[in-house]
Amino acid sequence: LSVLTWSTTDGEVTITDCDEAATGDLVIPGTIGGNPVTSIGLEAFYECILLTSITIPDSVTSIGNDAFSICISLTSITIPDGVTSIGEYAFYNCSSLTSITIGSSVTSIGYAAFLFCSSLTSVTIPESVTSIGEAAFSGCTALTTIEVGVGNGNYTEVNGVLFDREMTLLNTYPAGKTGATYVIPDSVTSIGGRAFYNCTSLTSITIPDSVTSIGQR
Repeated sequence: LSVLTWSTTDGEVTITDCDEAATGDLVIPGTIGGNPVTSIGLEAFYECILLTSITIPDSVTSIGNDAFSICISLTSITIPDGVTSIGEYAFYNCSSLTSITIGSSVTSIGYAAFLFCSSLTSVTIPESVTSIGEAAFSGCTALTTIEVGVGNGNYTEVNGVLFDREMTLLNTYPAGKTGATYVIPDSVTSIGGRAFYNCTSLTSITIPDSVTSIGQR
């Protein structure tokens, strides 16, 4: 507890900061002062570059923007089943993180949540997820496929490429996917921001006439 800073509101605890000198494996307690830890706050672990693993308690329901940004030594993290939202840039540039387990209650994954997680080799989006921000998995150069839970009514994947369920939005082409050419399906009307970011294997992309908008970058 000596490395953590927190605030308590209405009997619920938010972790607000961590000493950047903290090293190794960190276990966030489920209760502090008899109150449940329910939130990881804005930039709470930002640039805690010496932490190698963080255990989030089951009591946590939300992970704030930039919560674990630039935790470059982080190799493992499990997002427990109680978490419903993962904020923007939550795990931005966590470059030694190889796999991520997203809990079965997560409904939203924020903008650029896992941007530049360059060691991430696999990710499964559970069926509970209803919104995924642009660039959530962009620049993940070791990621060859994005898996979507079978019962997800909002998203689907075809050959590892992430689309909305109707296949009108191409959200992300995984940057580690091999293959030199890609033909975007005729159903697609929009290409999301950073959808093809860092896709260095591609030499050609065929964009159908159905596409009316292409996102930033």
